[in-house]
Amino acid sequence: MSWDPHRLSLSHLSLQDLTPPEQAVAAAAAGFGKIGIRVWSGPGVLVAPMLGDTPLLRETLHALAETGLGVLDVEFVSLRPDSTIDEALPVLDAAHRLGARFVLALIDDPDTERAVTNFVRLCQEAAVRGLAISLEFMVYSQLPTLARAVQLLQRADQPNAVLVIDPLHLRRSGGSPADLAAVPTALMPCVQLCDAPAQPVWPEPATARAEARSGRLLPGDGELPLLDLLDAVPASAALSVETPVAALTGRSPLDRATAAFAAAARVLAAHADRTPAPTS
Repeated sequence: MSWDPHRLSLSHLSLQDLTPPEQAVAAAAAGFGKIGIRVWSGPGVLVAPMLGDTPLLRETLHALAETGLGVLDVEFVSLRPDSTIDEALPVLDAAHRLGARFVLALIDDPDTERAVTNFVRLCQEAAVRGLAISLEFMVYSQLPTLARAVQLLQRADQPNAVLVIDPLHLRRSGGSPADLAAVPTALMPCVQLCDAPAQPVWPEPATARAEARSGRLLPGDGELPLLDLLDAVPASAALSVETPVAALTGRSPLDRATAAFAAAARVLAAHADRTPAPTS
């Protein structure tokens, strides 16, 4: 099995201090073929007003056209107890206009029945716009494990609902690449690449959140079983490099993007080297 590094996407978190147009320029110069974009702001996140026909949305579309980059995913829709589908529609509309493939969804509702109902409605609205919803599990959400995420997808039973597999969240929730053998391959079209120490497992939510947002390592610099992960997911899976690395703080956007691309490419090359070529 071989992986084309130019299929790599640079996640929003990797350059979260930049605007989407600035991210696009740095990602393209580093060799990425796609990026992830966050279209609304939140605590500790650079304001990115892209809901509606905003100047920043138009500037981003121009940057994408100039660089030739595609958009893998848009962040994000959080389903909370008080969520309404109307809140999600501007995010879906922005993702559609940007030409994204996925919209990331998080579950922050402890009521499973309500979460499933709202998730189904989200998927239906996304389908109208030609989008898939990628569901992410993490220990500091109401969907902390791979098993719980798969259960929700099975209950929702929506053809455009999939998982995004993050090796950090998989490890922190006590999971491993071996657990992916029980997941239908059609549910794993998108995989994130990053690294971290193997421990801790089941950290405190605040610790896990801080690590995920600013304390990851470049692929290959930690102890996560990334080669086993690549063995376990479809060869066609999109690859998103999510590397908010504290040690890179202060370096230029191009330096950070280039470091992320080079590290991911080394992991992919190592995986290709250990994978037997198909016999005729």
